[in-house]
Amino acid sequence: MDSQLEATYEGPEAVQRRQLSVTMTDELFLAQFRQWIVRLREIAGTRPGTGACTLATAMEMWYWTLQHLQSSTDADGSKLYHSSRQAVTFALADALCWLVASRAQILDLLELEEKGSQNPGVAEALPGLVQFFTDLCHVQSARAAGEVGRICAELVFGYCRHPAWNSDACRTCYQAGDLEDLEGLIPGMDSVARACTEVIEADGSHPSKAGPCARFDGLEQFTRLRQRLDGCLTGSQLAKDRAAEALTHVMIPEALDYPA
Repeated sequence: MDSQLEATYEGPEAVQRRQLSVTMTDELFLAQFRQWIVRLREIAGTRPGTGACTLATAMEMWYWTLQHLQSSTDADGSKLYHSSRQAVTFALADALCWLVASRAQILDLLELEEKGSQNPGVAEALPGLVQFFTDLCHVQSARAAGEVGRICAELVFGYCRHPAWNSDACRTCYQAGDLEDLEGLIPGMDSVARACTEVIEADGSHPSKAGPCARFDGLEQFTRLRQRLDGCLTGSQLAKDRAAEALTHVMIPEALDYPA
């Protein structure tokens, strides 16, 4: 019901996505966004269990992807980031929402840790609450990072045309005859080449797949970010297990007016 009311008063989700896709490229917002990354790194230094480091890396990937899409074209030469191309802009807006929501959760946790002792309702159990919500932040940061990684990878690689078994794509393939000649000079070259790239046999046959493996020229920084992001998920499942275990120990305080 709340979601329906929000759509009624704030506008349909498509309208909200369109507004976000326009405003999220504003230089003022992007400058603020970069500061968010710096702040999350600082938080990660003092509160490593929050998942702030994971979230900061995901933000770096999102920012890199935005810059790339704004200056790139698809395989047919059409501009990628364009107001009428919602498959790109809306997807990137959705990814940003994952990041912003997870960041807000981490900031709420810091607020709870700092001021929770002032509230008699939570002061007594504050250490346990902080640990529980810390684990939840870590879990959500990992979830957000996973979604952002998937969305960004689809946008960065998805609009490139996959190589086919034609003369242009096969220029980077080894010819079996050439490998035989190289084997005489460099023992083991044949096995190494077949493990690392495609080989066209003397009869023209080739591995059974769509085409030679896609190359990532110019996208090396993205692939490094993606690999780094995957590594940042370390410990997230342990946090999820701790949070689940904590839920089994939740007790409802006695209340005099609680119905029998």
